[in-house]
Amino acid sequence: MPRFALLAAAVAGTLALPAAAQETQATAAAKFSREFKATDTNKDGVWSKAEVTARIARMGAANKKFDKAHADRLATKWFAAADANKDGKVTEKEAQALLAATFQAYDANRDGRIGAGERSTAKKAIQGR
Repeated sequence: MPRFALLAAAVAGTLALPAAAQETQATAAAKFSREFKATDTNKDGVWSKAEVTARIARMGAANKKFDKAHADRLATKWFAAADANKDGKVTEKEAQALLAATFQAYDANRDGRIGAGERSTAKKAIQGR
């Protein structure tokens, strides 16, 4: 599995590792679209690195998974992977492209869904097991 896909999944959290038994790429994209808008705190239509860092820090604090320094590292890596045109901001289209690539990396049987087994495999990969 590509390294960026693991990083994207870690950052996207429940979107890349859906809570439902099976998640389609379309339902994951729709959820992410709502989340994109909610995370765009200044409502300019793009994510800044600060907005990404704040989002990841909130995720880490909520899950008690990592500290601020780790959140900063994840944000830097995710931002670099998502900012396809390297203009210093991430559009929803760029973020959705990374989410789609992540989804495809986890959809091992290529059925257009991430089932329980694929979700478990992805979770173990992210956790380094």
